[in-house]
Amino acid sequence: QSLMDAQNVRIDELLQKIKQQQYKLDKQNLQIKSLQSKVNLLIPLHLKDNKTQSPKWKINLQKSFSLTNQSQNASGEPVLMQKLPEDCHQLFLAGQQSSGVFQVQPAGSQPFKVYCDMTAEGGWTVIQRRADGSVDFDRLWDAYKNGFGDLHGDFWLGLEKMHHLIQEGRYNLLIELEDWEGNSQVVQFVFSLGGESTAYMLNLLGPLSGELENAIGDFRQLPFSTRDRDHDLKADTNCAKHLSGGWWFSTCGHANLNGKYFRSIPRQRHERKQGIFWKTWKGRYYPLKSTTMKIQPATLEAEP
Repeated sequence: QSLMDAQNVRIDELLQKIKQQQYKLDKQNLQIKSLQSKVNLLIPLHLKDNKTQSPKWKINLQKSFSLTNQSQNASGEPVLMQKLPEDCHQLFLAGQQSSGVFQVQPAGSQPFKVYCDMTAEGGWTVIQRRADGSVDFDRLWDAYKNGFGDLHGDFWLGLEKMHHLIQEGRYNLLIELEDWEGNSQVVQFVFSLGGESTAYMLNLLGPLSGELENAIGDFRQLPFSTRDRDHDLKADTNCAKHLSGGWWFSTCGHANLNGKYFRSIPRQRHERKQGIFWKTWKGRYYPLKSTTMKIQPATLEAEP
């Protein structure tokens, strides 16, 4: 048994190395394409005629975007003619610089749509957004597993989709918070996410960065909980039922970004506990105005 476990660990390590090499190749391809475009700009104009075509890579890229992320057949389903990117950062490496909704297809998964936030640091896949309270986040396990809401507004991408994106790898999770006075804070850490058999276990793999203190708790592993699936670490309390929404609860009181959306502090103490909060910033009973959670491969930091 120990030999099999060691072999499985070795296989996982090899798969992770392959994935890292793939990202490096994608980045090198983007650099090559950029150089090709510069070379074309240097070609004397008199050597070109009106029928000169764009570089082949550019044509293929445009076709890929139009066929995989825009075209639909009569039934309304996407027409998949090219290989879809696995996440938003692969899409960024392919040249997409504008944020928006795109289709991705992680290895071993069916295609699904995500909201991509394209920044100078690369493409981020948004997994949660709270901005206006238009979507009820007090839902059961299946809803949190499959996702809900509007990708252009408030939404939860879905634990199963998140797991397909991460696939036991190392990812950066960037959390952006805003209060009602216009102040904002960010916190970032490296994590991995288990599958449903582990209750989508959140595994902290590195220290938090940013100005905020840790509000996840002193635990390195936290399973996900909802009202109908109590996996929290507090024996005598169902944190999801007590606080509202689904979250990686430890002992209930540190953070809950999927709580009820309040535009003012409720009068009742029990209601105040049910809001969106990050304890180490505004305290336990301050309902935040907006939150965004987005992910990106952590291995990219080591690349030149």
